[in-house]
Amino acid sequence: MHALRLDACSIPLAGQEVVQVVVPLRGAVRAVWHDRGFAASCDDLVAHDLSRVHEVEFQAADGQDTFEMATVEIPRPLLPFSDRQLDDVLGVVQQASGGVPSLLKGFVRDLTLEKQSLRPADGARLGMVALDLISASFAAAIEERAEPSPESHRNVLTLRIQTFIQQNLRDPELTPRKIAAAHHISLSYLYQLFQAQGATVAGWLRVHRLRRIRRDLADPALTSRPIHEIASRWGFVRAADFSRAFRHAYGVTPSDFRKAMTDPD
Repeated sequence: MHALRLDACSIPLAGQEVVQVVVPLRGAVRAVWHDRGFAASCDDLVAHDLSRVHEVEFQAADGQDTFEMATVEIPRPLLPFSDRQLDDVLGVVQQASGGVPSLLKGFVRDLTLEKQSLRPADGARLGMVALDLISASFAAAIEERAEPSPESHRNVLTLRIQTFIQQNLRDPELTPRKIAAAHHISLSYLYQLFQAQGATVAGWLRVHRLRRIRRDLADPALTSRPIHEIASRWGFVRAADFSRAFRHAYGVTPSDFRKAMTDPD
């Protein structure tokens, strides 16, 4: 079994709820999970909460005596979904024969093959790629499973808006008003959508910008790039605002964080 732990720049897994993405590479896995069961083969992938697994069985491929799978572990807080949205896809098998699930499966499979040749500095970069692919795969599954009701329509719209924000994090003029206009909704309705998720638009945008900045600050290849330049690249125009937001979020200054992550001593 190949295990890939996605901590996105040293977010500790201890004490956090963890979502595990299972990618069978050879054979099949069957499990009884919470209020449902699943069986996933080499054409599938499935995400689940390890704490809810009751029984699990691994089956070798036909005519062979081996089973092989890759797993990716993600702290639940890193995923941009509410608990209710995640519960709609956890323990549900996704076919990985096409679309985003296929891209995700191929990415995880390739990582397992190249794991020994990767450098420590590659971890943060590849971690964010994996997180983006996993988030996109979950969003597609949530949208596909949504029933045609006013509530599901709001959930799907929220996912689309969050995806739009992720794709435009570098735009310093990405404001709630601009986001609402891009989706042909009123500003007040946009606020309502995020309030239903227990978040604010500005807060959600800030959190995801800070995560990208923290990834770049942990990258040894970017140590020559000034911190204010990295912050500006991800939409923080005022250096003072960025420094304050970073310290409030992570309890350390940007410069101290970079030194801790890139200083070999």
